[in-house]
Amino acid sequence: MMKTFLLSKCSLIVLLGLFTSITLLAQNRTAPRAEYGFAVIKGHVKNNTDDFWEFAQTGYFNNDVVSVHVDQDGDFVKKIKLEGDAQDLYLYLNNDAITIYVQKGDTIEINWDAKDFNKSFSVKSGNPDRNGDLQMMLTLYNLYRRESTDLQDSLYKAHLSDSIKFSRINELYNKEIETALAEGVHPGTGKITTDIYFEFTELLFFQHLLPGYDLFLQHPSDVSRTMPLLNGQKRYQVESLKAFESSSNYRDFEFNYVRFYNPPGKLVRMVNEPVSENESVPFSACWMDYYAGLINFKIYTVRDWFITKSIMFDFEFYPFDEASAVYNDFMTKVRVPYYADTIKAFYANVRRLKPGNPAPVFTLNDENGRPVSLTDLRGKVVYIDFWGVGCGPCVYDIKNNVPALHERYKGRNIVFLNICVDTNEKDWKENLEKLQLKGTNLIAQGWVSNPVCKAYGINGIPHYYIIDASGKIVDNNSPRPSDERLNSMLDKLLAK
Repeated sequence: MMKTFLLSKCSLIVLLGLFTSITLLAQNRTAPRAEYGFAVIKGHVKNNTDDFWEFAQTGYFNNDVVSVHVDQDGDFVKKIKLEGDAQDLYLYLNNDAITIYVQKGDTIEINWDAKDFNKSFSVKSGNPDRNGDLQMMLTLYNLYRRESTDLQDSLYKAHLSDSIKFSRINELYNKEIETALAEGVHPGTGKITTDIYFEFTELLFFQHLLPGYDLFLQHPSDVSRTMPLLNGQKRYQVESLKAFESSSNYRDFEFNYVRFYNPPGKLVRMVNEPVSENESVPFSACWMDYYAGLINFKIYTVRDWFITKSIMFDFEFYPFDEASAVYNDFMTKVRVPYYADTIKAFYANVRRLKPGNPAPVFTLNDENGRPVSLTDLRGKVVYIDFWGVGCGPCVYDIKNNVPALHERYKGRNIVFLNICVDTNEKDWKENLEKLQLKGTNLIAQGWVSNPVCKAYGINGIPHYYIIDASGKIVDNNSPRPSDERLNSMLDKLLAK
């Protein structure tokens, strides 16, 4: 949530250039703008009590969590590698995520007082244009972060009509756009308004309000009228290479929208007469996502990114052989070398997790500080649950389905490994006590950077594995505890 500000008429030309490209649906590029550059984050923490702080760095496929070391004087410096010209950063500070974006060559200075964060936090750049961006983003955060959080809570908790939901979403959207444009236009305004538009469009999508409702400006200004994205209907259905390259909000929306909705008129579904089970083709989410990508996108860069990301998702959540079949077909169609290389490297790594292969060995500590190794469990069936204290579905299963699962297999030749990935040791132990989680409890701090999570390809939770008594992978995307298929799979393994 955050966007930008300030400049002159020449800046308006830059902005118009960015949005004019939104209408160029047939533009094709043989390589994405994913060359690497660097930016520097530095600053000082007054009254510091922590050794480090963290931020998430958005990429084309995943968000990487980066730790920033703070020295004994409260100073820190971090050089970060950028994918493309710019990337969003989510600063995990003051129990929140403050959003800024960095460009190649940036040096961004961040300062705060740990005893009075809200009044002392500042972010700035020596480049006037970039400093304008940062101040506008901070202004948007300070003005609307709480209101945005309250809005989302009310949408999910209150029983509201669709029209009231839309009215509330569109009202806050208007406030943010008007604030972003209030100081005039400069080179960063295009990205900021794009981020705002797709943030709220995605909110409409998750509230099942698309395509019946469409964001609109209640009081258009001379500046806003020059921006195609802020005018007209269903602008979210228009492909844009510029928006793709500059906005992670745009990429997130397109990935979810095309997979779960499929824009009208772009993916044809036949209406068939009822057929017998032997005559019908089994539903396949992998192939549906793949063909949705092939049909919906006209820009090769965007198409190949979407399919590459979808295949990565497939290997994490669907049967290995099915995901492999999609991968093999895509390799005959991929046009952008960068994405061909990316998915090849990914497949080479994930192939190690194919059922029948040896499970990656690891050693992690339990709640008593004792090391537990996977090799120590050889001779037993192992059911691994990668979970997190901040993961709603994880906690729901632990409370409602895991106790019955453990009771069913009590005294059998099986070990339930619960690996927490999303918090520190203190918080983990407190939640183990609160949840009364039985089994063998281990912690893999750092999640995306943790070697165990990397070895097992854990990019989302909950995620489950079944490993047989010989140490081989049975299922790299096992059914969850609430799924009846899990019992039959475990019973079959334990009967051997």
